[in-house]
Amino acid sequence: MKMTKLTAITAAMMLGAGAAMAQPVVTQTETVHVWSEPGTWWENHFVYVTTDLYTAYELSLDGFWSWTAAERNIDEIFDTDIRGGRGGIGAGLNYFITRELGISADFNAVDNRGNFVDYFSASGILRFPIDPTGLAPYIFGGGGRWTEPVWQNSLHAGVGLEYRFNPITGLFADARYIWNDKTTDALIIRTGLRFVF
Repeated sequence: MKMTKLTAITAAMMLGAGAAMAQPVVTQTETVHVWSEPGTWWENHFVYVTTDLYTAYELSLDGFWSWTAAERNIDEIFDTDIRGGRGGIGAGLNYFITRELGISADFNAVDNRGNFVDYFSASGILRFPIDPTGLAPYIFGGGGRWTEPVWQNSLHAGVGLEYRFNPITGLFADARYIWNDKTTDALIIRTGLRFVF
């Protein structure tokens, strides 16, 4: 008799446990839409999450203001009269193969009532990012082609400094000395914005 009661209790417990296990487990999930939490979506939408301000395989576009002055000789570069130069605008494209080594191409349009584009150039760039300040000094050099006052070839070398607010926007300023093959040498100073893609 005791065995029968024990068997019945055990069977009842097993049936109860089986019935409990057979019922599906329901979990409630909430779908979050833009309209239900607009603040979170908007705050995170334009955030570029990274700790590196300067990276490899980086493509960027420059827009800049320039100042161009004629130079007699590189030895007299610090005797340049700022009133003897001309202002202008330009644009450039840069690509960094590594974090430090890149190439660039740019053009400069000087306000001299001549050809719209006065100078094209291509350069190799070596930059030195200083983490985490956002600063990156750089040196560059290459060749170019003038269309004003005469068509001529040139070589150039220069130094510059870039500051990144974030990984996709920065300010830069640089100066290059240009050795021309037909006319006097030149100095170009540029300052502008850099947008990284």
